[in-house]
Amino acid sequence: MKKETFEWTLLYDFYGELLTETQRAYFEYYYSDDLSLREIADLAGISPQGVLAVLRRSEALLREYEEKTGAVRRFREQGAKIAALREKAGRLAEMTDGEAGALAREIFAGLAQLNGD
Repeated sequence: MKKETFEWTLLYDFYGELLTETQRAYFEYYYSDDLSLREIADLAGISPQGVLAVLRRSEALLREYEEKTGAVRRFREQGAKIAALREKAGRLAEMTDGEAGALAREIFAGLAQLNGD
């Protein structure tokens, strides 16, 4: 998957419900189903330029929502912090025995759960 597609689908995961039904459909056809502009146009009964205009407007809205809320940025930052803490908890679990080691393993497991692993 191209980096650009990943970025758009991540923004869509966060803010897609704020788009219109048509914008969501075209976005999903294009980015999730990998349909061409022509294929979407044929399905929708409009021109490929019309599809492109809807997609560009959708992308602009998703970008605007992220600029205003920063939810995706915070999500990424949180993921990076969790990864760093997991690495440290893992190292601590390897260095210690007994109750301290068990506590470090619990922390490691909890951070993995927070991260969706």
